[in-house]
Amino acid sequence: MPFDPQEFRTTWRDAWETAARGWAAEAEPWDAATRPVSDWMIEAIAPQPGQHVLELAAGPGDVGLLVAELLRPGGTAVLTDGAEAMVAAITQRAAARGLSDVVEAKAMEAEWIDAKTASFDAVFARWGYMLLADPDAALLETRRVLRSGGVVALAAWADAEANPWNSAVGRTMREHDIAGPSDPDAPGPFSWADRDGIGERLENAGFTDVVLDTVAFTFDFPDLDAWWDRQVDMSPSLRDALVKMDPAQRDEVMESAQARLADYVDADGSAHVPAATHVARAEA
Repeated sequence: MPFDPQEFRTTWRDAWETAARGWAAEAEPWDAATRPVSDWMIEAIAPQPGQHVLELAAGPGDVGLLVAELLRPGGTAVLTDGAEAMVAAITQRAAARGLSDVVEAKAMEAEWIDAKTASFDAVFARWGYMLLADPDAALLETRRVLRSGGVVALAAWADAEANPWNSAVGRTMREHDIAGPSDPDAPGPFSWADRDGIGERLENAGFTDVVLDTVAFTFDFPDLDAWWDRQVDMSPSLRDALVKMDPAQRDEVMESAQARLADYVDADGSAHVPAATHVARAEA
């Protein structure tokens, strides 16, 4: 069947509402592991005191909370996500870090940004645009709400081969006929794996001075069971699929997925699984 954007939006919004609890629970270790990406993006937008910035598809707000710390005095970080439960997680984390005076958490869809034209100094989205039904519309909206000379920064995963921490699950699901072939027109973690294509999208949306790079890092786990637990906590599609399986089938899928990562396990059982993401910066 052809890709249906509206059906995708409805299905995935519900899925992310459900997944928010797992994302909130894993927020601190995920934030620490992915800090090289956050640092690249923060350097790209160079936040300054008094600025007004926007994070799209923020999840629990990892990047935005780091940016918010740099905006005092007088600045505001508007951290948004389409899932209300993610927005609640942002609010709680901002309060815990003493950032409630700087952070405004709002439910908002990135494809139609509820903000005035030229109202932000910077917009950023880590692993967000690639998961949208219409990412090009979101980039046009991003361009609209940026002031002249404002900056956008984004991250999008490189290809499946460079990200076994994630792709091991999908390949295992297809191997066991639990998931069908991926739709090349549908959003997904690797739908923006073509780095040059990211630059073209930005230029088509009216951005200039595009800078593209790739950041490699690792996810470190005490063992592969911990890796599996995080995947279940943070992946709505995996969790939904596992619920439909009997216990024996769930164990078989888990063991098959873990076997794909055997090359990344040390003698003590700890796992260090590679990851790579494209990053981009451009000016409005």
